[in-house]
Amino acid sequence: MWDNLLISLLIDLSVFLLCISLLWRYGKLSAYHPATIYLVFHFLIFTVRLFAINSGAALFLSNSSYFLGTENHEISRAAFWADMGFLAMTLAWLVEAQKNKDDFIQTEQSILIDEQVLNIILFVTIPLGIWGIFSQQYIPMLGKSEHDFGDWERSSYLSNTQNFVVLSMMALIFKNGFKKTYLAIVLIFLLILALQGYHRYRVIVPLIFLGSLYLYRNQQKWMPKRYWLIGIFCFLLFLPLKYIGKLVQEGATMEDFSDFFTEYQEVSGDGSNADLAFLDMYAVSMTLVDEAGSYYYGKTFFPILVSPIPRNFWTEKPSLMQWTLDISVPERDISKLGAVCSIYGEAYANFGYFGIVLIPFLFARFTARCYFKVLRSPPDSAFVFLYFLLISVLVQVYRDGLVSVFTFIVIYNIPCFLIWIFSVLKGKVFQSI
Repeated sequence: MWDNLLISLLIDLSVFLLCISLLWRYGKLSAYHPATIYLVFHFLIFTVRLFAINSGAALFLSNSSYFLGTENHEISRAAFWADMGFLAMTLAWLVEAQKNKDDFIQTEQSILIDEQVLNIILFVTIPLGIWGIFSQQYIPMLGKSEHDFGDWERSSYLSNTQNFVVLSMMALIFKNGFKKTYLAIVLIFLLILALQGYHRYRVIVPLIFLGSLYLYRNQQKWMPKRYWLIGIFCFLLFLPLKYIGKLVQEGATMEDFSDFFTEYQEVSGDGSNADLAFLDMYAVSMTLVDEAGSYYYGKTFFPILVSPIPRNFWTEKPSLMQWTLDISVPERDISKLGAVCSIYGEAYANFGYFGIVLIPFLFARFTARCYFKVLRSPPDSAFVFLYFLLISVLVQVYRDGLVSVFTFIVIYNIPCFLIWIFSVLKGKVFQSI
């Protein structure tokens, strides 16, 4: 069974169609329901990839003369267990849907985002963000600053300042609405971030946050059809975005861009594009865990405890993805290759096959409970703010594992996280008086 990729594709298609039909009919879906984001993720990462492989696409690293490529039986096993995890999440989402009504009737009492807290934090983060952009990033027509920050170049404390303006605008939009000034600032700084040639999440996360929030505030479940083409275009542009940024910085001509898109289409078709091989990476991680001979039983999350310590002060500080470094071998150095192992790979590393079913089930049930609570909460509450921060990073969570909840909400999104936590703390203090 594990060698037959056609059977794997048929199983995956059956599971996908079953889950989407059940969720569409009984799951009370919307664009900002956590299941919707996963459905898109699963289709693109697993279903489309299996179809491409069955159509002749090469497996990840199969053409490498140094690294050991992915094998058919690894792909089949990984796809099957991803489908089992998908079924577990679908069950969780359906259970929660039957317990709740999505009628936008406010029944929850909730702490609101505090305006004073927001203003104090943004008074710091907006100037820091402007400094972060002009001191570290490439800016069209101005070039890139050549500041030397020494050992701090590797620190996320420094690099994250580049995101602060956009993240601060997200908080202002949540509190004060979709004002044209805020949106113009977001557009300008997102364009700058898009041209850096790396970290595409810096563009996609704010777009998901703002798009989902807009639909929620207008009590619309789905994006109007007239915007679907724009959404598809943005998605198609998102995949090669880091390469486009590098070409812009190098002063590429239209002919250079034409050659690039032709080459990008070719490598996407033959399977050598790593952006489309996340299933392969997850499959390899399962094999490496087996070869390591033991599971982590939750220890993959321990690096979170020491992550606030700057690496400059502790050069040997464990990485947030330390487990991938631990299981890597020279012929399959997934840590060095920057492989992403998905929520299923992380779950398997911790608890084996049982983890692939249990952890996604619990996470899906948690996110569904949050979703239905949001529908009952005041639209400007701190809980709603935190939920849309979570929704905006769910793609990263499904792609990289649960550690990304911490990475992208607390570390990457620190301006918004601070606004949320201090608003909650201040609200609880006044409630207790």
